[in-house]
Amino acid sequence: MGLATCYNKLRQAVIGDTAERRVIVGTQDGILSLYSWPPLTPGLPSLSPTAHFTDSTPDLLSSSSQAKLISSKMSPRQIAAMLIQTGIKDITSELDFKRCSYRSFAHGGFGSVYHGALRDGQLVAIKCIEMIGQWGAWSPSDKHWKHAAHEIYAWSKCDHPGVMKAIGFVFYKDAILLVSPWAQNGSLARYLGNGLVCDKLRFCIEVASSLEYLHGIGIVHGDVKAENVIISDSGSTQLVDFGSATFIHSFTLRFTRTSSSLPFSAQFTKKTKAPEILDGTNDKYTVETDIYALGMTILQIATGEPPYAGKSDLAVLSHVFRNILPHRPDFDDIISDQPEKDKLWNLLIRCWEQDPKLRPTATEVKDALIEIKEMSIAQPECSLNSNRVIGRRA
Repeated sequence: MGLATCYNKLRQAVIGDTAERRVIVGTQDGILSLYSWPPLTPGLPSLSPTAHFTDSTPDLLSSSSQAKLISSKMSPRQIAAMLIQTGIKDITSELDFKRCSYRSFAHGGFGSVYHGALRDGQLVAIKCIEMIGQWGAWSPSDKHWKHAAHEIYAWSKCDHPGVMKAIGFVFYKDAILLVSPWAQNGSLARYLGNGLVCDKLRFCIEVASSLEYLHGIGIVHGDVKAENVIISDSGSTQLVDFGSATFIHSFTLRFTRTSSSLPFSAQFTKKTKAPEILDGTNDKYTVETDIYALGMTILQIATGEPPYAGKSDLAVLSHVFRNILPHRPDFDDIISDQPEKDKLWNLLIRCWEQDPKLRPTATEVKDALIEIKEMSIAQPECSLNSNRVIGRRA
């Protein structure tokens, strides 16, 4: 599908109400392009959050469209300026640097996350991509700048209750830092690990609904797992971490490839990765790989344990390549009726199909989960303030 068929798709990527609309699209050589075009014609229909794009969309970009390029040779300040031009907020002046934690509270292949606060008192999480160490003791590179720009751009396009809202970015010591609200309840993985009795089916439906939204606006998350889902203050789930995100159709942010086309942090997460990613058949994430990971995430919600728990990465690879599915749980703590248990397991099997084309869509997964929930008996509701279980009838 070429740029000549992207009208409605690009409507979804428009940021701001300025006279000149902009959106970043990819190019074949790994250079980012920021295309500009005149205001959209009043009265033209817009897409719903879950609409699917078609080849019948009218033209938007013309041969006269001018591209502003972001290359790997650009300085971090130039990249930061381009982020601002797309409508992403620079909140450097709003961050209270005296309240930023000296050490990170989380780190790994993705980088480091620090605790901090804005000058108005709001607690925030500050993510420094692909760098670890004490606060400010970083050595940013062009790789960091490009990946940080990619993640904050993808994240900024999302506006849904099931996706944590990005506040903006901070430019500090040549690093582009991503800032989001502080999640005091932590990740879904940690929440499940605490053994709290809760409405797990609701969690499953919420995650599927969030993924449905992302796919509807043309974004592939790329790293769906319980560790990348947080529990909000209200007790709902929210997707985070867009470091592996890609864009469907012409909304691809491409960067100069290094040793791997897949994000560095995502290479560590094998237990939720689709076989076509693990065997190298695909070198980028797709809607179908998201669905495979969604199935594994639902399994973890149901069991409280990661998929293939206790198995090494090598053993996981062997199981996936030989199409050996994870052990079927009894589902007793989320469903009481055997027919509904069977439906849930069959749904997961569909998510894990070796042929990506046979996997359901996020909408189909969500609808199936809702149907299972409606047919099941009373489910417990989580209480964030205690271990008390609040009864609720589905």
